[in-house]
Formats: sequence, structure tokens, C-alpha cells
Amino acid sequence: MSALRPRLWPVNAVARGLALFCGGLTLLGVAATVRSHALSYDANIWWIALPFGNRALAAAVLAFAGVVLLWFAVAPPHAVWRRLLTAVVCTALAGVAVWNGVGFYSAWRAGQIDPRVPIPLSFIVAGVLILIAVCAAGVPASRHGRWATSATVVLVAAACAFVFPLAQVFFFGETDYRREANVAVVFGAQVHADGRASTSLADRVATAVDLYDTGYVDTLLVSGGVGESGYDEALVMRDMMVAAGVPESRVIVDGDGVNTAATVRNSLALLDGEARIVAVSQFYHLPRIKLAYARAGRDVLTVPARGPLPIAQTPQLVAREIPAFWVYYLRALAG
Repeated sequence: MSALRPRLWPVNAVARGLALFCGGLTLLGVAATVRSHALSYDANIWWIALPFGNRALAAAVLAFAGVVLLWFAVAPPHAVWRRLLTAVVCTALAGVAVWNGVGFYSAWRAGQIDPRVPIPLSFIVAGVLILIAVCAAGVPASRHGRWATSATVVLVAAACAFVFPLAQVFFFGETDYRREANVAVVFGAQVHADGRASTSLADRVATAVDLYDTGYVDTLLVSGGVGESGYDEALVMRDMMVAAGVPESRVIVDGDGVNTAATVRNSLALLDGEARIVAVSQFYHLPRIKLAYARAGRDVLTVPARGPLPIAQTPQLVAREIPAFWVYYLRALAG
């Protein structure tokens, strides 16, 4: 058995790095749930949704699981009871993640969502948790290469912090959640110096007009600021919508939507507190929008803007969302 340990330590170190990230994220979600209602549902979207109607019970269970995961990451167990406890907790969480994935397919079948990626992120989360469970229940981690092991744990956790926002962008952001709502909030984007809408802006407008034409919403709220071109993005969007056949009376204009947070703040001030909102933007932007509304205590539907032409800057824009996701997540956590 001891001869296996030198070969197993890299796998165990990877599992501990995964546990470090998963445990930390779990406790962040618990902190959000305990602090206020603002992020409770969004913490579930980003991680694991327990099938409990009682928020206090769900928070307690997740807090226990988060502590067990962090304990495994920081001090790998040698005692049999701790190895079994860690394995059981991770397996149970994996089961919940699979249950979340089944809910994904149920919603898809019911027509409530239209995903671009046909596999739920929950299944990947379940696989990660099973790997941690297997490593925790197997051969105890050796003391071979402490520095190498510690470095691997930290690097894996850091890699997870990089990959997780990307996963949200491509799994959550690419999923179309359109349903009947009161208003579609359309986020501004660049207008060229000659007054033409950029590809991003044109796709957002076209998607919003489609929502109006198909009866999903009866009002459109366009929000943007005056960019380097000197054009007001909101007015350009309004004019494009009117030209597409939307009555001007059905378009609300917010000319002070200079960034994501401003658009969210202004839209909530302009709309009825009970209005159901559909947020329209490119897929990479939608997780951050969801978090910005969550910070204000509002749950919104999201619809990715799609068009016939590719956007050349997409890789850079996706990369920008990695740090932005965490900034908005922590803001929402703080309330």
C-alpha cells in the first residue's frame, strides 16, 4: 500500500485543491444566504441548490459540507472516520448536483429554457465531488513532497477560480430563459463614429424586438450612455426599435446607463417593483447582469443576444468577465 502513495499524491493534491475551491465557494453561498435574501437564489444557481424549502436548514447543511471540504483540503484525513465522513458528504453533494442536472432537463423539456450547451454544469460539479470522495476514501495522503503538494493544492484552487466564471459564461450565459415578462431591459453597447450600431448592439436590439414581436414582453427599456462616438446609445437603440415596428410609446429610454451597475439601478427606479424583467445582452455579460440584479434583491430572466455575424472581440470580452464575475459576486454577497 505504501508503494502506491508516491504515485497517488498528485491525484490527492488535485482533489484537495478542488475541495479548497468547492468548500470556499460553498461557505460564500452560505454567508450570502444568512446575510440576506438578496443572493440566496443566485448562490444556488452558481453552485448547488438543496431540495429544502427551509433556508436555515439548507444553510446549515451547506455550512457543514463546506467545513468538511475545507478540512480535507487543509488537513487530509488519516483517520478512517474522517475519510468516510468526507467521502459521504461529497457523495451526498454529488447526488444533489445530479438532481439539479435532472431539473435542468425537466425545464428544457417543459420549454422553460433553451440551452446552447446540452449538458448541465451540475453534472460536471457532481464529477468533481465524486473525485474528491474517491480520493478522500482511498489511500491516505502521504507526507511525500509537502511543498509540491501544497503548491499543487493552491494552483488547482486558483485554476478553479479562473475556470468557474468561464463555466458560468458558457453554461448559464448561453442558456435562453425567455418567458412572458413585463419588460425587456436592453443593455447598451458601442455605437460607431458614423452612427452605426456595433454588431453587439445590433444583436441586442434585434433580440429585444423579437421578444416584443413574439409577445414575451410588451415594453422595452433601452439603457446606455454617450460613448466616444458622441452618440447616445439609448437613443440609437430606440430609433432602431421604432424603425423595426415597435411603437415609440412602448420604449422607455434611460440615457444614464453608463455601465452595468448603472443600468440595473436605473431600470429598477424606472420600473414597477413587481415588474418581471428579461435582461438582454451577449452571453458573456449575462452572469454579471444576473449578479447585479441579485445585489438589488431582484431575480431576472436572461436572454442571450444572438446574431448572424460573429463578434471579433469575443475572446477579449469573455476574458474580461473572469475578474468581473468575482467583483460582482462579492458585491452581491456584501449586499
